[in-house]
Amino acid sequence: MIVKRFVLCAAMVMVTFTNHYLAAQDFNLTYTTEFQTDFRKGAKWVNLLRTDFLQSLGNSVNIEVASISVARTSDKKLVDDLQVYSNIEEENLPLALAILGINWHVGASSLFVGIRNLNEDYFNSPCTSLFTNSSCGIFPTLSANYPIANYPVASVGMDYKLKLGNWHMETSIYNGTGYNMFVGKENVFRFCPKTDGILSITSLNYQNNDSGYYMGIALHSGMSAGDESGNRETEEKKKLNTVLWGYAEQKLSSGLYALFQYSINPTEKQGCRSYVGGGLVMRYKKIEGGVFADYADFTTEHEWASELTCKFLFGKSGYVQPAFHLIANTRECNWTGLIRLGYEI
Repeated sequence: MIVKRFVLCAAMVMVTFTNHYLAAQDFNLTYTTEFQTDFRKGAKWVNLLRTDFLQSLGNSVNIEVASISVARTSDKKLVDDLQVYSNIEEENLPLALAILGINWHVGASSLFVGIRNLNEDYFNSPCTSLFTNSSCGIFPTLSANYPIANYPVASVGMDYKLKLGNWHMETSIYNGTGYNMFVGKENVFRFCPKTDGILSITSLNYQNNDSGYYMGIALHSGMSAGDESGNRETEEKKKLNTVLWGYAEQKLSSGLYALFQYSINPTEKQGCRSYVGGGLVMRYKKIEGGVFADYADFTTEHEWASELTCKFLFGKSGYVQPAFHLIANTRECNWTGLIRLGYEI
């Protein structure tokens, strides 16, 4: 039944966007499917369908739309992890917006206004994007503590980018709570800083000779902090809280890169207080592999997570990627594995 719903949802999305295809400047359809197992009794199948649509209005102004649909065969967690080892793992979601708005380009800068997901702009550098662990996306000092616009939810906001040579600066402001509904109080079009809080992010990046260095700060206020189980405090925090982060992707030799990450939440006493991670990535022709390990310090718990993965590219935009995870926290120590297939049309 779940698979049938997913196929029906995919067909509806394709039909909707195909009606505009001839007038569109760009249209993409990306399908990611993943089989997960704990090597004992548990297994599940997770699917992610994403559509991207761009329509030029002339004068460097574009309309951008992106949607996601998620389907999985089981709601049961294979391992009791804190950071989530699969970055596409989510509850069944027929259709949700990741992007909807207008982007204006002027010279080396751009301004987006509308609905947006933080994953579109932050923590998505070349080396981090290889790994499937969610902490290689937005660090848990931010994503585990607050209900921000992190996959699969989005929120109303503005995003500004400026690129000057090897330097790249970006700053954004969002409704503090992300949503994925189209109607009701939890609709994605909602902008209410008084009850949902407000989130501001700024990052400064430098890239040269295939190496990249990233640093940033997030300021948030009026949002309820979370704990390691995802529970929220009943009383909203009106004070300003801060998350700091930095990470580097250093080229060591032809096709070999070192990755180091660090983040701290110095003003928050709940949830994830600090995070550190590191690894190696190797690229050779159409093969990309890597090993990564991280440590996340939560208020009453902690977790070590490591990953070994390899991505095999085929065709113009397809890949197969197996990954193995070893997760150890105060609750348990377990192996888990997945094999992911992705293709873009």
